[in-house]
Amino acid sequence: MNVGEMQRKLSSWAEQNKEHRFFDLYHLLYDKEWLQLAHDYVKQNAGSKTAGCDGIDMSTFDEELEENLEQLAKELKTQSFEPYPVRRVYIAKANGKLRPLGIPSIRDRIGQEALRMILEPIYEADFDQRSLGFRPNRRTMDAVKYLAVNTIGNQRYYWVVEGDISAYFDTINHKKLMKLIARRVKDRSLLRLIWKFLRAGVMENKLFKDTKSGTPQGGIISPLLANIYLSELDRYMNRNTGLSKNQREYRRRKGEGNIIYARYADDFVVLCNGTKRQAEAFKEELSLFLDEKLKLELSQEKTKITHLNDGFKFLGFNIRRCRGKQGMVTKITIPREAVAKLRDRIRHVTSPGSHRDSVNAKIVALNRIVGGWCRYYQYTSKASSQFKKVGYILFWDMAHWLGRKYRCSIPKVCARYRQDTTFATVCDQRGQTANASR
Repeated sequence: MNVGEMQRKLSSWAEQNKEHRFFDLYHLLYDKEWLQLAHDYVKQNAGSKTAGCDGIDMSTFDEELEENLEQLAKELKTQSFEPYPVRRVYIAKANGKLRPLGIPSIRDRIGQEALRMILEPIYEADFDQRSLGFRPNRRTMDAVKYLAVNTIGNQRYYWVVEGDISAYFDTINHKKLMKLIARRVKDRSLLRLIWKFLRAGVMENKLFKDTKSGTPQGGIISPLLANIYLSELDRYMNRNTGLSKNQREYRRRKGEGNIIYARYADDFVVLCNGTKRQAEAFKEELSLFLDEKLKLELSQEKTKITHLNDGFKFLGFNIRRCRGKQGMVTKITIPREAVAKLRDRIRHVTSPGSHRDSVNAKIVALNRIVGGWCRYYQYTSKASSQFKKVGYILFWDMAHWLGRKYRCSIPKVCARYRQDTTFATVCDQRGQTANASR
């Protein structure tokens, strides 16, 4: 089977008929080429080195790859497939709290990936253009720039509703989600498989827990299911954001505010060009919709109403209206906390206790950390000056790390490893180098 061509057809059929319900999809799951490609996608993910509750990682699974994929295909075909519970671990958030992460088994990840490959082309035809999280060819900066662009000139979208849904991934209602999926999919076998994944449960410290709601963060299919669920919010918001220019102007003449909206997974922002009172009224209306229609709770504590002149944070960016050379402008900047967090991470990697690590490994690790951070923030205002500060910290922390490792002075470290404004060391026999840039 030509997987790409089949996905193109699914997308085309979904685009041509928004009311079409797909009924013959399940057989794709156990197609040999479909499963093989799903395996390859899962293997490319760095998380493939991590095992689920069965203790099997990708390298172990691949020792008998053909037999394992055949067994998986057989179980899917006979509908005897039963997912394992996901292994729950906790990772630290920026605020110091712990976030639960669910790790499915390798076989379940392949099954979820095969399922995602079927559903994504269908739902991509339905998702709103302002839904930007966990979707192909979209990124956080698309959401941030969309909001910033709509605050310039005479549009006056100055009041900000910073949306925050309490424990979103843990509180998705399974029955409501299945009803939403069934609007597009009437293949009962496929729906039963989705239900099995939702109800697989979790293993935490060898203790099994049922999953009566939510989708585990870490599951391959979870972001897509979460977007399907919140697409109802997008439709609701479109009643206000989908107005024509004349309709918006008419509302403004009556003294009513218009809104614009962008969502990235469960993070969303609403901008209002009316009064603060109108923004507050819309927040209450939004809270009521989430509660009654989606059984979700809008966090009253975290859902703030802010003026654009005071600035707000969205997806790790700071967005604020301020005076520029040619009047008032909206700037996207790097929050101080983001710089401080990176500085702490660099100092942790170059801590005195790590001086036994190899120089090559240390430089490569630092380049990945700082390089990824800089690429994320490369389109912000004054990015170059912030990058220069980070480079200064990186350079001298690395210099002191090398000094501790070889028990020599900073001048000797610079003489041995410095190349212009970087530190470099030969990385392999082909003469490639790893650089820690300043």
